[in-house]
Amino acid sequence: MSSTSNSRRGIGLMRLGGYGAAGSANVLAHALVPMLLLYFLTEYVHIEPWLAGIILAAPKFWDVLVDMPIGRYSDQLALRAGSRLRVCIWSGLALMVLLPLTFFHPPLTSKPLLVAYYVLVQILQATCYTVSGVTFLALAGDLAADSNQRNKLLTTGNLGAALTTIALVVCVPALVRLGGGGERGYLSMTLVVVLAMAFMYSWFYSAVRNAPVHPAVLSESSAEMSLRDGIAAVLTNRAFVMLVIVIIALGTAGGCMNSLMAYENQYLLGRRAEDLFLLAGPVLIGGLLGLPLAVPALRRLGDNGTLRIGFLVTVAAFISYWAGLASGLIPVVMVAGVIYGIICSVAGLALTAAVLDTVKSAKGGPSLGLYLGMFMSAQKLGMSLGGVVSGGLLSLIGYHAGAPVTIELHHRIALLGLVGPLVPLLIACAAIWMFGIYSEPRLTDNNPVDSCAETF
Repeated sequence: MSSTSNSRRGIGLMRLGGYGAAGSANVLAHALVPMLLLYFLTEYVHIEPWLAGIILAAPKFWDVLVDMPIGRYSDQLALRAGSRLRVCIWSGLALMVLLPLTFFHPPLTSKPLLVAYYVLVQILQATCYTVSGVTFLALAGDLAADSNQRNKLLTTGNLGAALTTIALVVCVPALVRLGGGGERGYLSMTLVVVLAMAFMYSWFYSAVRNAPVHPAVLSESSAEMSLRDGIAAVLTNRAFVMLVIVIIALGTAGGCMNSLMAYENQYLLGRRAEDLFLLAGPVLIGGLLGLPLAVPALRRLGDNGTLRIGFLVTVAAFISYWAGLASGLIPVVMVAGVIYGIICSVAGLALTAAVLDTVKSAKGGPSLGLYLGMFMSAQKLGMSLGGVVSGGLLSLIGYHAGAPVTIELHHRIALLGLVGPLVPLLIACAAIWMFGIYSEPRLTDNNPVDSCAETF
């Protein structure tokens, strides 16, 4: 009865705001890497594009091996501590320490040592982000009484992430210039970002620490299942495997778009490489506008329907966005970018909800942490593949640091901007249709679902 009453009352603005602050802090921890690290390594550290792509990718392949054990171990820590919140906060503090080291150029003359340094920092950062991300997603289930409240928490987390990403894209060029530009400017910018992360994590902790939890998804037996048996059980869940393929493909497409934006900005539009708002701004604003549509879309269409329609529209919107960019038609870039952002926002929440619902339907199987570990691994693997693809394609066309602007280079970079993201987007569309074949009907909660007109 109390659970039902809690569902009717809603989850509370204080808790929603705190969860959104954590989503903001998570973005601050990792958004700069896919957007600017490839450019930083090629232009300031003077590492070849293909080697810089490997630097971005190598730690993520390590994640493939360790993310599932880390996810499983996070459940064991939660069982011992009685809460996931402490694990989330400590991993967030580690991310605050590692972010400035990511954009620091150590005084090393040996290129192998430079590569080893950046790979090591990326490995540590990616591992801490896995711990933080797994516990953050699992907390959405712990803090919610039903799937409707959980979707509201996820939406608020995405809202915080979207607002922060927009602010980051707008402020980064100014922060780099105020820091003196070049390598020093990048390092100073990350220190300001760390201060913002500290504020957001403090807000999150103060809002959530006394909140009631509903840890129905956490059981000692599932957390103690052996890692080998757990991985085998995860891989037999065909619907979840299809979602993993979607996540990897979508991450690869997003990684390509993010990694190539600085080059497109400089060689297609003739702008400063760091001034990314013209390219990223419409997509980010669209993502913000799409968030209020996500929960009603999931209620009406379900996970499967939202994903199928969303990804088809995403492909069409991306092609329009690229066509406007390649031809220099800024209004087309802006309109198509907003549409692309709206659909990605709705489909992204639907994808997370589909993962949690698919895990929920697999009763008696591996722990939630193990599933979410693979989920985080797939996300980071996709983003890293985007960096590998971008670096490889740039090397393929013969790009080098400080290359002069020519018509031939303009056409080649424009072609990379189409092929790199489009191929994985098409793979994601195919995997979504396969997910619809394997997935079970969506489970419903015993609690009454709020009306579509309800706001949060």
